[in-house]
Amino acid sequence: MTLKNKKYTSTDTMRFAFEASPVCTVFHTLLPIVQSIMQTAITAIATANFVDTATAILNHTRSYKDIYPALVLVLITLGFVNTIGAASRLAAAKVNVNLQRSLKPAIVKTSAAFDYKHIENETSWELISRVSRDPVKAITDGVDAIIQFSQIIVSIVSVFALIVSQVWWAALIIFSFSVPMFWLSMRAGKKNYQAERDAEKFNRRTEYLGEVLTGREYIDERTLFRYGDAVNRIWQEHYEAGRRLQIKVTAKNFMISKGSSMLLALISLLVALTLIGPVVDSQMTAGMFMGIVSAVFGMIQKLGFQMSRSLENISRAGEYMKDLSEFAVLSKTENALTKPDAVPIPIDSLEFCNVRFCYPNSNEYILDGLSFQLEAGRHYAFVGKNGTGKTTITKLLTGLYTEYEGEIFINGKELRSYPISTIKAMFSIVYQDFAKYFIQLKDNIALGDVHSTGKEAEAAHVAGLDEAIGKLENGLHTPLGKILKGGQDISGGQWQRVAIARSLVSRAPVRILDEPTSALDPISESNLYRDFENLMLGKTTIFVSHRLGSTKLADEILVIDGGKITEHGTHEYLMEKNGQYAEMFEAQREWYQ
Repeated sequence: MTLKNKKYTSTDTMRFAFEASPVCTVFHTLLPIVQSIMQTAITAIATANFVDTATAILNHTRSYKDIYPALVLVLITLGFVNTIGAASRLAAAKVNVNLQRSLKPAIVKTSAAFDYKHIENETSWELISRVSRDPVKAITDGVDAIIQFSQIIVSIVSVFALIVSQVWWAALIIFSFSVPMFWLSMRAGKKNYQAERDAEKFNRRTEYLGEVLTGREYIDERTLFRYGDAVNRIWQEHYEAGRRLQIKVTAKNFMISKGSSMLLALISLLVALTLIGPVVDSQMTAGMFMGIVSAVFGMIQKLGFQMSRSLENISRAGEYMKDLSEFAVLSKTENALTKPDAVPIPIDSLEFCNVRFCYPNSNEYILDGLSFQLEAGRHYAFVGKNGTGKTTITKLLTGLYTEYEGEIFINGKELRSYPISTIKAMFSIVYQDFAKYFIQLKDNIALGDVHSTGKEAEAAHVAGLDEAIGKLENGLHTPLGKILKGGQDISGGQWQRVAIARSLVSRAPVRILDEPTSALDPISESNLYRDFENLMLGKTTIFVSHRLGSTKLADEILVIDGGKITEHGTHEYLMEKNGQYAEMFEAQREWYQ
């Protein structure tokens, strides 16, 4: 299943279900309609036949044996109704399972291909969150609502056919009250979904705060600083703000729908009273009276709460599909899901020429005329204060953002002209905010190279994980975290070394380390960089840091300020120059002594 760049409507929920599970969707659609016919017209006729037969037997105009066929007809009808209902629910469950298998992967694939700017934009991220939270439920709720509404229409038509044959004006009155209820129910669905949309920002905050209050990663500081009560109050404020947005709309719509249902119930009572006359005058049998009255009250129940609920859910599904339409047309990176090239191209030179860049929805240039040139096999360090654009350079290099001014050359060829698979294979990166995967340590490291070469143990050794591995029950095959059976926790610094090992298994010709040692103390940081020096021989390496423990390893240091290179040279040269770099290094000197 794939999402298309088109305008989706509530009826497309049926298309999604049919695409995921065609046979079961057909059964799930047709069986409830057959059930509705049997629940109304056929049940009413069977009931009328049974009551009339029983009455005739009591009046001694028919044999008592005649009650058995009438009773069997009622039992068969009820049995079929229940059997069809069970079969329909089974088909619905199968549709749900198949949607889980096809729709969720389609949502994930689409999300993975989005331009990176949508991930860092609050508005588009809220849209992505709404669509991705539970797409299968949103679709199945729409499918169930459409089917339920079809059931109600079939029931109404069946009952109306009986009523018209007896009291035509009663059917006309019920119909005239049904139309406004249709409109009110659709309106209620739109308002409820809009309330949920408005509450999304509060919901995301409560989810995050809830994780802070209950998550394992926060338990140490939560216990030490005892901030639970304070965070709980903030959680309560955001929860209440979101809840009030939804409860106000829900309560109003509930009162309207219930009021309409009560009015229809009163009309049904009037219909029943009206039919007494024809029964007394022998124009209608008592059995037909009971069958019609029972069908009318059942129909009123459907016209009331069930119809309101189904139309509301159809409307909600329509609003979700509007979000899905916006989601599907968000700009995507071409071939974003392709794997990195198995054999990276050698990189001889890397050059920024007068590069200017500002983030989407911002007018401030984070890079403003940045120019530099890097040569293969050398070590470089980008240093500067926080917010000067060091990490932005890595985002441009790795193709996360392509809408920059100026040019970036790899081997004399503009970066944007390379296939995305080639760019992916060029760089191996360790970020400050690295990911933690609760899988086996070996697999954690192997993620660094989709074309795995089996060098996970070697990378772990170079990253300094030997001591940690020695304490794990099953060594490299031990799951990390507490999600999988036999999983073990490791320290923050060890997690960072895992991220570093993940980078080391990569065959990329350029290694980028963006604040990779933020969880390590300065001495451990210096020792780790010393180990890197041997590993990085023959590799082009870029260190990005505001901590200067790595700078002595660099063949050239580039100081960034105001979106430009303000100083560059070796550590000794910049110290002699006594400029910005020397000032920063002197401020941190005691960390590394």
